[in-house]
Amino acid sequence: MNNREIQLYPQWLDSILFILLIGIFPVAVLLSLYYPNVILEQGLSHRIFYFHVSVAWVALYAPAFSSFFGILYIIRRDPNWDTLSYSMSKLALIFSILVLFSGPIWAYSAWGTPWDWTDARLQSFFILVVSLLSYFVFRSLITDLNKKALYSSFLSVLCALNALLTWGAIRWVENPGNHPGSVLGKGGMDKDMKETFWINILAYHILFLVLFLVIYRKDKLDVKLVQIREEME
Repeated sequence: MNNREIQLYPQWLDSILFILLIGIFPVAVLLSLYYPNVILEQGLSHRIFYFHVSVAWVALYAPAFSSFFGILYIIRRDPNWDTLSYSMSKLALIFSILVLFSGPIWAYSAWGTPWDWTDARLQSFFILVVSLLSYFVFRSLITDLNKKALYSSFLSVLCALNALLTWGAIRWVENPGNHPGSVLGKGGMDKDMKETFWINILAYHILFLVLFLVIYRKDKLDVKLVQIREEME
């Protein structure tokens, strides 16, 4: 078993990330609740937009990072890359589930229904969540560590492809559903909404990085425990 550590970044960045999270995240939440004007047709439920879009961004590119680490494992067969991919897949699933819970709340106020079965973005996001759940189911069923890492790497690539299709669902095909197009392509947000939107994007990305560090370190400890048990047997 390869025990070489992968140094992703200088350790002193930990303190900076945690300080930024403590300083920016509460501000972002308070701004989204009280600062920008709401869309009259949606009322106060419109404020969930700042949470929903921010976590959706992370949910869509976290699988890409996972597949990147997975491909590196396929090439190098270093178990550390599998651990990175596994940790990133956990975050992808967490943020994707948050999207599925927050989306219907916003949709009900905007469309009058929590779920539109004709909407390409909603259906593709649901498929993304199913593919991420499948990743963890298959991983749990495989006992051989090398096969587990290898098959998981290929599954992470599949999840990344699903994330790409979800991203393109409102860009590449004519969408008969109610889901709005890209917020970046509209250019119609008021100043207060735009400021709140980008502060929330920054805050949830910092949260994503901090959670990744915590989850990755926990997974590394789990791997170490497995190695110790193997050596003791």
